[in-house]
Amino acid sequence: MTRPTRRSPGGRLLRSRLGRALRWLLPRVVVVVSRFVVRTSRFEFVGKEHEDRFVAHGGQIIFAGLHESMMLLPYHFRDRAGGVVMVSASRDGDLIADTIERFGLSAVRGSSGRSGGEALREMVLRLRTGGVSAGIIVDGPKGPPLVAKSGAIALARETGLPIVPGTWWARPLVRVRSWDRTLVPLPFSRVVFAFEEPLFVDAAATDAELDACCAELTRRLRAARARAQRACE
Repeated sequence: MTRPTRRSPGGRLLRSRLGRALRWLLPRVVVVVSRFVVRTSRFEFVGKEHEDRFVAHGGQIIFAGLHESMMLLPYHFRDRAGGVVMVSASRDGDLIADTIERFGLSAVRGSSGRSGGEALREMVLRLRTGGVSAGIIVDGPKGPPLVAKSGAIALARETGLPIVPGTWWARPLVRVRSWDRTLVPLPFSRVVFAFEEPLFVDAAATDAELDACCAELTRRLRAARARAQRACE
């Protein structure tokens, strides 16, 4: 007997009569809250040299982040106008796409499970012709949390660009009751961004080597997360 597909409470809400109003309102609320948190909080950076060695001189990177940390990532990259971010082709993704575009970033819709091939080709084209950087939430859109999927690895193989793993933690913060337990830093908090060494993917990598790269990306992101948590103690 086939079990019915479980839908998240958030997904059901977005499909309700209130969904249209919420899809308009929530991105604007996130932008306002993010700006208020940023203006009232103290930010620190750990391992930022791993990012700066490329972007400080106009170079391109593929930033790999975690789904739980999405709230502050667009603000961190707000000064890199035109940067492209892969966003799920779903109703939840509609909210994320609208939000990041308000920070000057551009959404390419798709994921590893839906429209993934088309999205990857579009990302490659944008990176090759636009001279911009890319961002991928590697454990989205449905998880499991803190486990990297293949999207960033495939993009790095096609473009030769480095993957820079990074995430943040804050104290105090609250966590949303969602599959990724989204992090929401409170105003006047201490926020620490942590980055790990970049990961390069050989254009001729075998399937086994690509799997190893995914595992290594997962390890580095979890290491960045742990570093950010320790720095907040």
